[in-house]
Amino acid sequence: MIRITPLLLLLWMSTTVIAQQALTTNSGWAYEVISPGRGPMVDANKGIETHNQLVDAENNVLVSTYAVGIPDYQLVSELSGSFQDACTMMRAGGHYKFYIPVNEFLSTIKGGAKLKLPGNHVVWEVEVLKVLPPLPDIAGRVKATLQSQGAQAAFTEFKKLSTSTNSGVYFGEWEVNEVGYIFLNHNMPEEAISVFDYNSQRHPHSSNAHDSLGEAYLKAGKKDLAIKQYRWSLELNPSNANARKVLTEIEK
Repeated sequence: MIRITPLLLLLWMSTTVIAQQALTTNSGWAYEVISPGRGPMVDANKGIETHNQLVDAENNVLVSTYAVGIPDYQLVSELSGSFQDACTMMRAGGHYKFYIPVNEFLSTIKGGAKLKLPGNHVVWEVEVLKVLPPLPDIAGRVKATLQSQGAQAAFTEFKKLSTSTNSGVYFGEWEVNEVGYIFLNHNMPEEAISVFDYNSQRHPHSSNAHDSLGEAYLKAGKKDLAIKQYRWSLELNPSNANARKVLTEIEK
């Protein structure tokens, strides 16, 4: 029989209490460490590549990078103060959950005042994949050029940066895909095709990249090319309900 002395029992109880104490950020958000990272700490002067999702108090997913399997990139300095504080609790390789008060969350997002969420908190789950230099992302650069100089200048900016050997800009799959939709939403399908094609060549095994290229081809009236891309997307990800739905409609 293993005997535990009163002193050992007291020490064990003390460490248990410490382990169960709620962690809080400098802004007062409660959080938990699912698994600690061993890489560099995050600070306000870095960029971070993450998988993350937002879930409401009833466990409904509001937005998720896991759904498409594409990491997200963010300049920490561009986040609100409370989110920056949360980021400084993390390090590369770590997995965390932050409990954000609903009112505070709604005040930080566009159109938040009209959004109705259950409970009193939103869960922000984050896996820090990489801590990176603080580069601006390509979608942000293209948006800024579009606002100041127009859509055609924005496309020229994308082509220039995408062919540069040292652009000083972060080109993630998610961000390039966002650029493609900027042009698709501005009724510039040929420019969108160029962007999505660039992305699919850089990420040939991405179902999402081929799905987006198929959408641009379809909008440009290139049905056969659209079918080819949607089929490819579905082959890469048989669970891609969008590709299956579109193919059902256009292959009649």
